[in-house]
This record gives sequence, C-alpha cells and structure tokens, in this order.
Amino acid sequence: MKSTERVLVLYEQGRAGVATIDLARELAERENVDLTVVGVAPQAPSGPRCGNSATEYNQVVADSVGRDLEQARARLGQAAERAAFVLLIDGADQTLEQLAGSGGFDLVLLPARRRPLSRGARHPDAARLRLTVGAEVRIVEPASQPRRRRRGAAVD
Repeated sequence: MKSTERVLVLYEQGRAGVATIDLARELAERENVDLTVVGVAPQAPSGPRCGNSATEYNQVVADSVGRDLEQARARLGQAAERAAFVLLIDGADQTLEQLAGSGGFDLVLLPARRRPLSRGARHPDAARLRLTVGAEVRIVEPASQPRRRRRGAAVD
C-alpha cells in the first residue's frame, strides 16, 4: 500500500464492521494515519402522504448509530485520540460519497456485506466511490470463523 495519511472508515454494526475498525486501528498504530470514522443513519420518509410521522423513529435510528460510533471509538483504543467521528444523517447531511470526495482521503475502508448465493463480499457504495473518489477503496471481510462440526461427524 502507498503511504497513507488520511483514512475514511465506514462503521456498521456486525462482524465486518468490527474487522474494519480493527484494520483501521492497526493502520493508525503501524502507519500513523489520521482516521475519520463515519456512521450513516438511514431515515424513513415522513410527511402528510406517509401516514404517521417518522420523526421519532428517525431520531431513534440516529441515536443507535451514534452509540455504534461510541463502540467504534472504544474499540480503536488509543488510536481514537487522533480520529474524528462523524454521524451522517441520510438525506439531511452530505452523502458518504460527498464526504469521501471532499476530505482528501487516501484510503476508504468499507465493511463487507455478503449476500446469499454471491461469490464475494461487496459493499453497495464501493463501485461508486471507486469511480468518484480519488482514493483506494478496500472492502474488509471479517475473519473466518471455524466451522462447527455437524452432529455425528467423525473427528480425525
């Protein structure tokens, strides 16, 4: 990897999100990079045509993503001292793509999302970020877990 100075990290709840934060911590400790950790809070539409207001629901979602960012901060340990944490409200703030493009980032870390019957790990924003942001985009997969033995399976 080239000399990386600024790293954008998308944190999402789950094993891939944890693996992404762990890699970010490793880069910060080993290569002395600056981190920006982002959590995106999706929003439900609200208004007169949508029935009940989604304002309270949207606030709960934003609060939950804020707590996720606090978990990411704790997992980063000492590396969190040089990290910025950003909560993006979907549709109200800038998009992840806009943040990545305007921040002068050298590397963008995205947690892998596996889909049933797909061959590889992907992230829905990866292709668009690769096209529009002048940074390396890396999808981070969680470490594989040992497979459980089926009942009655022979042990070598």
